[in-house]
Amino acid sequence: MDPHFFPLLTKGTYLNTAYVGPLSTSLAKFRSEHEQLYVENGVYYKINSHALLEKTHHSMARFFGLKSERIFAVPNFSIGIRQALSFIPKNQKVLLMEEEYPSLAAAFEERDFVIHKISMESEIEIAIEKRLAKNDIDILALSIVQYNTGLLIDIDFLIQLKRKHPNLIIIGDGTQFLGAHSFHFDRSPFDVVVGSGYKWLLAGFGNGVMMVSETFLNHFQLKPQVIFERIFIGHFSILALASLHFAIQSLEEQGFEQLMQKKEALAEQAKHKLGEGKWIGPWVLKRKQHSSIFVLEGAVGLYEHLIQNNINCAQRGKGVRVSFHYYNTEMDLDHLMEVLEQFS
Repeated sequence: MDPHFFPLLTKGTYLNTAYVGPLSTSLAKFRSEHEQLYVENGVYYKINSHALLEKTHHSMARFFGLKSERIFAVPNFSIGIRQALSFIPKNQKVLLMEEEYPSLAAAFEERDFVIHKISMESEIEIAIEKRLAKNDIDILALSIVQYNTGLLIDIDFLIQLKRKHPNLIIIGDGTQFLGAHSFHFDRSPFDVVVGSGYKWLLAGFGNGVMMVSETFLNHFQLKPQVIFERIFIGHFSILALASLHFAIQSLEEQGFEQLMQKKEALAEQAKHKLGEGKWIGPWVLKRKQHSSIFVLEGAVGLYEHLIQNNINCAQRGKGVRVSFHYYNTEMDLDHLMEVLEQFS
């Protein structure tokens, strides 16, 4: 896998990108060399950071499909979503999921919004459409991929929803989505997408992405420069920014579309094998599309059993979450299935 090699993958079966993406040796080497510039150049390291910021915004815009003036590097999702919401007037009526990612829900609940919630369910699109039929919601906010189930929202459904409700603002948490799926923001139904870079983008800690649509700017009478000045009012982590730029370039150089095709093919195999073994809920098999994140439904002790067999995963509620990225292989899936059979 050189030069984009992940030493972490040699220590076992790594099925935990949904928790943290591994650091490549190439990015680690780049970060070390980049820090050396700070050691040697001091003030010029900071002066040159503004050119790096512009370059990074351009690479982000190219990768995610929008103009560079509408995409912003942020430290992480939690900070980025709060920056985005700071431009929205109070008393907006917001629809959230009951079991939503805590940081997304908290960002809305901290502000003077009127919050409405619906329960998460396997056919969440039907529940959303039914609730929006009351015509009293201004903003729909959700994780594009749910962190605790792997449910991938039907984006075609959101496109149709936007046509039915043209004034609806749709805000997406992209942390479990960006870098794991092909995505063109300006062709999507989203008005805001924010995500951290340390998971599927493999960019290390301290960086993230915030994107806003022309509709969002017009709806709230904003100019991109106003957003830029608020986000970059102080200093920013030059190393984290450079790492994000490097990671995006790395994905592009490896052929991101081909990487995603490989990942999706493996995820489809995983879905069927896990479904046959009844390790995942039947609702997953019924979905038109699902992410590469799966929550295994097992008895007490399953997580410990997987860890003891060198499968890196995460506990989520009563289940165990496994996730597949492009560097995972059929051997990883086979090993998982063998270990699960031993447990059963």
